[in-house]
Amino acid sequence: MKNKQRISELINNYKNGYSLEQCFYKSQDIYDHEINKIFHKNWILAGHISQIPNIGDYFLFEFDKESIIINRNKDNKVKAHINVCRHRGSHICVEKQGHVKAFTCPYHAWSYDLDGSLIAARLMGEDFDKSQNGLHPAHVELVGGLIFISLAANPLSLTKMNEDLADTFDLYGFSHMKLVKQKTYSIAANWKLALENYQECYHCTPSHKEYAKIHALALSPNKFNQHKERYKKEASGIVRTEPSDAYFDLADEGQEGYQYDRHPLLKNMKSGSLGGKPVSRLLGKLTEYDGGSSEFMVGPVSFFLIYDDYMVGYRFLPTSVDNCICDVFWFVGDAAVENKDYELDKLIWLWDVTTKADEEIIVNNRKGVNSKFYKPGKLSEMETFQQHFLNWYLNTLSAD
Repeated sequence: MKNKQRISELINNYKNGYSLEQCFYKSQDIYDHEINKIFHKNWILAGHISQIPNIGDYFLFEFDKESIIINRNKDNKVKAHINVCRHRGSHICVEKQGHVKAFTCPYHAWSYDLDGSLIAARLMGEDFDKSQNGLHPAHVELVGGLIFISLAANPLSLTKMNEDLADTFDLYGFSHMKLVKQKTYSIAANWKLALENYQECYHCTPSHKEYAKIHALALSPNKFNQHKERYKKEASGIVRTEPSDAYFDLADEGQEGYQYDRHPLLKNMKSGSLGGKPVSRLLGKLTEYDGGSSEFMVGPVSFFLIYDDYMVGYRFLPTSVDNCICDVFWFVGDAAVENKDYELDKLIWLWDVTTKADEEIIVNNRKGVNSKFYKPGKLSEMETFQQHFLNWYLNTLSAD
């Protein structure tokens, strides 16, 4: 499968309402095409400003073969540079995070300032122009304190999302959060199997008992809709309950896909925690628990669930055709104090146990998909979000 014509045939032969053919999860050619068409073009969550509080702080954001330096420069701005020396290509930063006055390549000692400009290169001759040999930059956008990057030459716009959700970001205090925990879960499966699993709750009741005791979204569509209508009628009006569906194949041309919605928790549940009990201070400008949680996504692989007292972020990244990682981030308000306002083990409990269960589910799914007897199966009425992803995914791969 080394030519675009074969990939086009597979895309054209897709049957709507079904899962993908096996080769979409196993083909190296398709995987390479995905990296170029998706991961090098869309906005992806890189991290949070609280990871680099001081000038000279940096951390690495990595997927597949790429390594990107995220740092704070001398003007206190967040910057992103490809972690590839312009001399002969060595990685410059070899530690996952740190603090530097300048970036110095460990191979031949080329040095770059915090803006990526080359400031020292020994014995390069009089015709060598340092100004033309700075680090390759990546685009950076901040959504509150969340750091997003794009490797595209001309990135998709985030304007519509920022304008649409400005009040929501302000209400939850997106600019006044801090990252208190990040965990990486390695999954021995193609990245799409992990992503598709996240996009549906058809599996929530049988596979996630802890989640299903808290979230109405685990119910059948009819029961969930009843809960949601009742929740919206009783809502105070402070938290936005109307959805924004501009994700995947519903995104406007030239705009990055995004989505927002508010869903009810089950009766007497206040947060995503053991027993649905509060686990931290209320976020932002919230003054009370209202028995709901908000979902928010940016681009194809960055997702967030916002409870009244904390936010959890999910990011899915490929490391090879057969392996991926799921990074989970836990955020609280920046004024919250550990062991006073929140206990970390209680805060992370639900989504740690849920992600560990998902890892097993996804690997078992991969084992079945690898069988010669695997055939695409029909999607359920609780997998409509997955269908939107598949529509977008196939259109993206086929685009020029």
